[in-house]
Amino acid sequence: MRFPLKRWPKLLFAQVYTRNALTHRLIARLPRRHLDRPIFIIGVPRSGTSVFCTLFGGNRNLAHWSEAQAAWDPKWKKVEVSHRWSSDRATPKEIRRIDNNFAYFTKWKKCERFLNKCPRNSLRIPFLMKGWPDAKIIYIQRDPRAVVNSLVNETRRDSFRKVDPLGRFARPDDYDAICAHENEVERFSLMVKSIHETLADDFESCVPRDQIFKVTYEEFGKDCRGMIRRACEFCEVPVDEEVLVREVPETLENRNYKWTKQRTAEEIAIIDRILTPIVVELGYEEDADWRERLSVE
Repeated sequence: MRFPLKRWPKLLFAQVYTRNALTHRLIARLPRRHLDRPIFIIGVPRSGTSVFCTLFGGNRNLAHWSEAQAAWDPKWKKVEVSHRWSSDRATPKEIRRIDNNFAYFTKWKKCERFLNKCPRNSLRIPFLMKGWPDAKIIYIQRDPRAVVNSLVNETRRDSFRKVDPLGRFARPDDYDAICAHENEVERFSLMVKSIHETLADDFESCVPRDQIFKVTYEEFGKDCRGMIRRACEFCEVPVDEEVLVREVPETLENRNYKWTKQRTAEEIAIIDRILTPIVVELGYEEDADWRERLSVE
């Protein structure tokens, strides 16, 4: 495998720092530092969290460390394990390890605020809120049918994800039962359902309403700059107008329609059976008869 020369500095930096568990343990032993109102981008995997975090994270007032899988969990590559973290896991030692790494990263970036997007954090809200009770949560929501389609396509495309029945995205507590299903559309539909239900319960029980800012994938695509300005206001971060105008498009293509073209009738029936209550609850359809209308169209 060949890598372009321009990628080597980034790859070396990853090996020495961002993905190096030993480095993270050493930084944890440095004098204690604390994050100030960290900003966590949360959402079901493939909901649009990456594109939002990339565009929002261009703000030079933010220390943007996306994913940070190894910093969150030194054993992040293990496949047969749940990614559900309760508040019990938020021990002083565990929080110090993570907090120090992110806080020193923020200092080295000469920023005051930290931004992170990690798909598995959609199952870690109790842990996050115990460790950082002043955190700001930006929740990205997308049509679950489009999410399932994107999960299937990305897993088929990326060989790294093919070794895991759930594509190495996020494994809820009931992942064993989900993985027992042979059909990948069924597995991902059940995964999306489980994560959505977990998020709904956790937001209700763990996060004060004034610490959650909801962004829908669909509305963000219609007005990228306006949504980022509102997110900055919510997070109490100055708007970086120069970067906003130069790097953030006014709109983005809404790719939700692709599931109707790329999934078979049998697969759409599976999605209907599992996800229709959530699709209706989130307002993407008026009632449970959407598949009948789809076949007519």
